[in-house]
Formats: sequence, C-alpha cells, structure tokens
Amino acid sequence: MASTPAPDPLDDRSALEGLLGPTEQLDEHLLRWTSTQLPGGQGGRSGRPYDPERHEAVYYHHDPPSGLRALIAVHSSVLGPALGGARWQPYEDVGEALTDVLRLSAAMTAKMAVSGLDCGGGKAVIIGDASAKTPEQLAAYGRFVERLGGRYVTGTDVGTTLDELPLIAAHTSRVVGMSPAGEVVKDTAEPTVRTVLHGMRASLEAVFGDGSLAGRRIVVIGVGKVGGEVARRAAAEGANVAVTDLYDEIAAPLASEIGAEHVALDGAYAQPCDVISPNALGGVLNASTIPELRCRIVCGGANNQLLRDPADADLLAERGIAYAPDYVVNAGGAILVGVDYATGSASPEDLLERVGATTLELLRVSDREGISTAEAALRSVDTRLASASDG
Repeated sequence: MASTPAPDPLDDRSALEGLLGPTEQLDEHLLRWTSTQLPGGQGGRSGRPYDPERHEAVYYHHDPPSGLRALIAVHSSVLGPALGGARWQPYEDVGEALTDVLRLSAAMTAKMAVSGLDCGGGKAVIIGDASAKTPEQLAAYGRFVERLGGRYVTGTDVGTTLDELPLIAAHTSRVVGMSPAGEVVKDTAEPTVRTVLHGMRASLEAVFGDGSLAGRRIVVIGVGKVGGEVARRAAAEGANVAVTDLYDEIAAPLASEIGAEHVALDGAYAQPCDVISPNALGGVLNASTIPELRCRIVCGGANNQLLRDPADADLLAERGIAYAPDYVVNAGGAILVGVDYATGSASPEDLLERVGATTLELLRVSDREGISTAEAALRSVDTRLASASDG
C-alpha cells in the first residue's frame, strides 16, 4: 500500500492566507501575520480592551528536515510577554489548527489578566500525532520559539510532556518550568488542581452557602493529570465522586482506588449531581449539551469549556447553573510558571489562594448585576488590560 504523501507547506500557506490575508515571509520557512482577526468571528467585543478575536501576531513555521508544522499565536503582550503551552494534536488541516491556536491564545490573555499575573497570552499548536513526535521535531519547535525573541514563552499542554521540556529548552531560553541548569522544576498539574478545588469550594459557597465538598455529588469528566487528582482530593474531602474518561482503562482503576462510581462518558453530562467538573478538551458546553445538564455548578480544569463565550454562559444562567469561568479556576499552572516572567506580580502562593476569592466575587457580581459569570469575568479582564494600557 502506498504511503500517504506528506502535507505540502505551500498548501498550508495558501489556506492560511485565505483565512488571514497576505503574509509577511520572514524567511523561506517562517511566515507572519500581524493584527489578525479570527476567521468567522462575530466582532462581539470589537473596540473593547479584551477582544478575543483580534491577535497581535500569528506565526507559521515548517521545518523540512524534521517535518514540523507549527503555529504560534500572540494574542496580547499588553501585560507582558505572551505565555502559553504547546499543544500537539493531529489536526484535520491547518485551518482547524489555526482556529484552536487563536481561541487558546486569547483565553490565555484572559487567564493572565484575571489571575493577577503580569504576562500576556499566547499559544502554540503543532500539527501531528503526539505519540509519533521525534526529538528532531522538538528541537525544531525550540528553534521556532527562539526566533520570536522572547515575544512568546512556551510550556507544556495537551500532547506535550515535562520530559520533553529539556529537548525544547536546549534550543531556546523561552521555556517556563525549567531551572537555569536545564532541569524540570515545575509541574503545572498540581497547582491547577488546587485552583480548580478553590473555585469549586467558592462555587458551593455561593450556591449553597457552604463551601464544603463533603456529601456533594461531583462528576469528574476527564481524569488525566488534573482531573484524576481533582477526583482523588474531592473524594478525600468526603465528596460522592463519579468519574469518566474517553479511556475506560484510566477511569476504572481510579474509581476502584478512591471508591468512586465509574460512569459512561456518553451521558455523563446528564448525571444528576451538585457539580460537573470538565477536565479534558474544550467546547463541551454548548447549545446541545447544556439542556441535558442536571447539575447546579460547572467547575473544572478544561480550557474553553464554552463553545460560544459568553453566549453559552447565558444559557447556563437561564437554567440556574452557576458557571465558574474556566480560565479563572484553572489558572494554577500558569500562575506557578508565569511568576518567572511576571516582574510585578505577587507571590505564587498568594495568587493561587486568590482564585477562590475571585471566583466567589464573580459569582456574586453575576447575581447582583443580572449578568453571566462569563460576562463578569470578561469585564474584569477589560479593567485590567485598560489599566495596563493607560499606565
């Protein structure tokens, strides 16, 4: 059987120019677009300090020797250098990868702003099978990051691991979570678990008047590094936990370990419970899934849980479901590593502890002003960015 031909980078360029307009060619294998608009965007926040559809720059790089095809999006550097992890996925095409990197980088700006970090928002996506990546591709990605001269700082995300950071850091100093000696020193999963649980307790306090997890039914969807530990700690605090995952071989042993119920992924969002905790990929809260929910609270570590932000938050509010904005409650990892590049920020411990109070305040503002928590969070981001721009 003939092998599938490798993607042609000229096809990538043509597709990207069709979506973003003419490019600036920095060299034979590096392209840049500046002041870009999200293809198909609605312009709902046009002219406001935080506009998730407008990005400062998008870069595309193809490395022929290794076969690397990657995009880096810098959404905003108003607060500082753009920080964000590298996601490695087998996207259907470069257009799908572009949509993902633009949404993720914009969410990072919001996360940095609302968490109090003096960093901007960025993201990288690599098009390919994460299980088949090579050391040469990791090295090429490191050189790509270095070419941007500090405008973007990378870390791990879906499809990249802590063990791979040294291979990237051998070719760029713009890596978070590494010591000067090249050792991995910061695992972002643990602080993310902490802030998700801070947000969950704050949400319970706002809804039930008691922030204790004890006796609450919590359905954890996605039990990888973050979701699995959220389930463990919630169970340890006396919660009635149910777990599910795309891979039963991960969820079933965890359920046995912590005495949780193992439920099928299909139908998990319709489980009756106090809290649904999404901890895998995004876009899971939308016009199709929200009517199925039988919970009082949504609070989890997944990025971009709302398919349409903030419109889907309005649907949640109409159903009386309290939504803890994902980029608020999952900020723990970014806080831990971001302080290395955030010159004026408070200590990481102070910022981690602040997440609970921030979540509670957003829920109270939402209730007081009759707006969704997503809109309350966006207004908070606007205020921070406007203040930095004025300064």
